[in-house]
Amino acid sequence: MSNTKWEYKIVDHSNSSSMGYSNPETEAFKEEHKDKDWKLEMMNIELNKLGQEGWEMVAHNGPNSIYLKREL
Repeated sequence: MSNTKWEYKIVDHSNSSSMGYSNPETEAFKEEHKDKDWKLEMMNIELNKLGQEGWEMVAHNGPNSIYLKREL
């Protein structure tokens, strides 16, 4: 049996505030990504940041809640 210990996290991507962006930052991001789906772009950026920190996606619950884990 493995003795690996995991840390878990649930991330809410329902809106830009829950991803850590202020209203002015969100408006600037929307303008910068106006030719794309800005919310999807923002979510991908944030998920990539979490991946760089060692988080792995385990599951998702609809379009907003993402379940992650990383080894302790």
